[in-house]
Amino acid sequence: MLPLRYPWFWLALGWLLVAGVCVGSLLPAPVLRMMSISIGDKILHGGSYFLLMVWFAGLYPRSRHLWIAAGLLALGTALDIAQGSTRTRTFDIADIAVNGIGILCGLVLSVSLLAGWCGRLERRLFTARA
Repeated sequence: MLPLRYPWFWLALGWLLVAGVCVGSLLPAPVLRMMSISIGDKILHGGSYFLLMVWFAGLYPRSRHLWIAAGLLALGTALDIAQGSTRTRTFDIADIAVNGIGILCGLVLSVSLLAGWCGRLERRLFTARA
């Protein structure tokens, strides 16, 4: 992990995001319809995994980014398989592909521009102004 002033805070928020993706992926379909989520399914999939990739890439050095991407792809695949075992959700290979696209976009952006964003944000927020 990168040297951060509040690593526990950033990790806790990251794992809350992961928990939100897990819960959202496994909620029964009727509950999702009642919540009136108007974002398209594929945009929600890609965007969620993009956010997770960028988030965790901000906490770990570039040498770990491929491992983070692999872990997120495994998570998305496992959740889609779990959806297939429910009565109200279905397995969709296209969801896994879109998750992968979101992860890949997040990986490219993280490696090229956003790596270590969390440390930069902490320095900006907590550096004493003269």
